[in-house]
Amino acid sequence: MTIRYLLLAFLSFFLIGNIAAQSRSNPHMGPWRAELRSQGGGLPFNLSVAPGKKKNTFSIKVINGSESFLLGESFFRGDSLVIPFDLYDSEIVARLEGSQKMSGYWIKKRNGKFVNQLPFSANYGSKERFTALKAPSVNVSGTWNVDISVDDKHTPSVGVFKQVGNKVTGSILQTSGDYRFLQGNVSGDSLLVSYFDGSFVLLFKTKVSGKEIKGTLFSGFATKKEFKGILDPKASLPDLKKLTFLKPGYERLNFNLPTPKAEIISLDDERFKNKVVIVEIMGSWCPNCIDEARFLAPFYTKNKAKGVEVIGVSFEYSPEMSVSGPKIENFKKKIGIEYPIVFGGVPEDETIARVFPMLNKFNGYPTTFIIDKKGKVREIHTGFSGPGTGLYYTDWVQEFEKTIQNLLAEK
Repeated sequence: MTIRYLLLAFLSFFLIGNIAAQSRSNPHMGPWRAELRSQGGGLPFNLSVAPGKKKNTFSIKVINGSESFLLGESFFRGDSLVIPFDLYDSEIVARLEGSQKMSGYWIKKRNGKFVNQLPFSANYGSKERFTALKAPSVNVSGTWNVDISVDDKHTPSVGVFKQVGNKVTGSILQTSGDYRFLQGNVSGDSLLVSYFDGSFVLLFKTKVSGKEIKGTLFSGFATKKEFKGILDPKASLPDLKKLTFLKPGYERLNFNLPTPKAEIISLDDERFKNKVVIVEIMGSWCPNCIDEARFLAPFYTKNKAKGVEVIGVSFEYSPEMSVSGPKIENFKKKIGIEYPIVFGGVPEDETIARVFPMLNKFNGYPTTFIIDKKGKVREIHTGFSGPGTGLYYTDWVQEFEKTIQNLLAEK
């Protein structure tokens, strides 16, 4: 009697679940306009939905400016659609209202545990960013000398924007890296710009008057910063090659660190001898590190036969390899990295100082070392200006490649 009861219960559960799946709507394929309800109001971003590789799964890309980034495969969990930002330990969980509307939450985690959330909504069919716009009365194209401040702490920055009609793309450069692919609109005399990738949460609300720009930057869950800028074609950052340097008496890097597959990597290994080696301090959670890795991965493939090696030293939020190792491996797979990435520990100053005691100070992710054939550090670059920065990125690429070729030519 008990077995029969269990079989009937299982069959009922299966039938109910199957009926629910059949009656559940699937999201319409194509473009979606999405919003997070942030502290500064609606923060728009764009999605593209396509069929997944398996039944009832979906291939979804998040779109910011010229970046179209494929997320982890989306799937249904009960009656909710889960959109995983698998590199950043976050996800969107939303219920579909028909096939052209969804609402729910973007949920941020750390090592799988809940941190915070923001309300999320999306509608099918639009590629627009901000809506209800006025005709533009200003043009923000150009380079801006920017100051971003909070609690009397000022961060000198450089803004680069390109405006076509009322549409704007660009980025903000700082010594620690850039704000990646900003996208937005000009409405009257207002510049409205946003960015969201599952990690960065950025919303700019500013006013433009002549050659001045002023307003507010809302970031993350609760940070609010003052944003001021002056149009200045000569705006620049400090020399990013002079912010981090080796302490007196040091000229080399030394470490013995494990990969997720338990291989110990050292610069003394035979594979690195008489090679030009690039070492990148990074984290799989770091958007600017993704941009640099997207460059380094094909660069390494193209140049490894010429005597170039690359090592990533990743600092992750969990000290346990069982947690951080899969994140590093997923990072490698997502970007297509062939070079080794080792695990350095957690991203704290004390840990970095223990792994790299020869550094004067660590200033930001990523930090990149260029080492010559004799094992000497020849250059240290703090931060990374990615493709969202336009000319700053192409200039960096040209200079980087020239440096590597010069070192390869040395005896």
